[in-house]
Amino acid sequence: MNAKLIKLLFTTASIERWNDLPRPFKFVELDKQAHKMIIAYILSHYEKEVDYIELIKLAIAGILYRAVLTDLKSPVYNFLRKQKGKELDEFVVNKLKNILDDEMLEYVKKYNNTSSIERRILAAASLLANIWEFDFIYNFAKNNYGIEDIKKALDYEIEDYYDLEGVKVLTLRKKTYDFISLCGNLRFQKRWANTPRVPETSVLGHMLFVAILSFFFTRMYGGVDYKIYYNFFTGLFHDLPEALTRDIIAPIKKGVAGLDEILKEYENMLIEEKILPLVPKNIQKELKILITDEFSNKLIIGDTYKKVDVAEDLLGQKGIDGSLVKVADHFAAFVEAIMSIKHGIKSPELISAIEMLENRYKNRKIYNIKLNSFFNKDFFND
Repeated sequence: MNAKLIKLLFTTASIERWNDLPRPFKFVELDKQAHKMIIAYILSHYEKEVDYIELIKLAIAGILYRAVLTDLKSPVYNFLRKQKGKELDEFVVNKLKNILDDEMLEYVKKYNNTSSIERRILAAASLLANIWEFDFIYNFAKNNYGIEDIKKALDYEIEDYYDLEGVKVLTLRKKTYDFISLCGNLRFQKRWANTPRVPETSVLGHMLFVAILSFFFTRMYGGVDYKIYYNFFTGLFHDLPEALTRDIIAPIKKGVAGLDEILKEYENMLIEEKILPLVPKNIQKELKILITDEFSNKLIIGDTYKKVDVAEDLLGQKGIDGSLVKVADHFAAFVEAIMSIKHGIKSPELISAIEMLENRYKNRKIYNIKLNSFFNKDFFND
């Protein structure tokens, strides 16, 4: 994990989508990719023999691919792929070869050249995320030139994925669709709501960024496959209850005695009553483990878990490195603050947050990772 990789991933927070159409609000690529990955998680649990590590690595490769090509419209991109697909792949690989390790570079090469079930799930999830966004645009600009053609093209394309059981379920637009819609609403919640920043980031985009950082941190210490799986999806869903509570800033949570515990109880009630009933029964217990006590180190025992005190207790055991996901969450905030200042927008709150996090992680490490290597302004001078 290096500064060039982090900065490239973060550029997706600046790539606007549907920017040639009237829009009721701004859509950005990072949010779409986050929504896509949540939908992929749902779709994958309707299928058999899905390789989830393959799914995660292909998804990250796809995000990097998109970051390099920025905001090419889908029809233009699809036309170019038919005419110059090999050359496009070579262009992207050349841009990434000094940023990624050999394994992840191979996944970038593989991304558009495999018909595996994992790649097919990601393609269907991407299309469903597009349709979710387009519904807002269509209702906002029904009289716009070409809008009906886009709607028809999306409606036709989704039929190509009806062999996936989850696609058929989601196109019914019943309770499972309500779940992905609930998750999608997190793109409307702005991070650092009271602090001007560039680029602005949403809670939804932040969740994916934390998931990707968790992935790279887990690989860095040599975490096994199930650690990659659980740490990634814990990161992806860690702020999900905020879809119902909204973000409550840390100074308020920590400044009012007992408030944090009360809020946790309230969140747990919402998880049980409002969130879990929306998802398929076969993932309800796992999702509850992922989003309850999200930053606790957990040993998974059947359909439940046991908290442990330190991350090292989890080595070689089936569990979640909650403390590592918390580090990823803090590092995401560090990146958000640093990148805003590099864009010329600074505030006392951003400067204070950077200093606080640098001090917090100055002499800390998790597993074999020295965290001051990352929580350091000089890291981004690469």
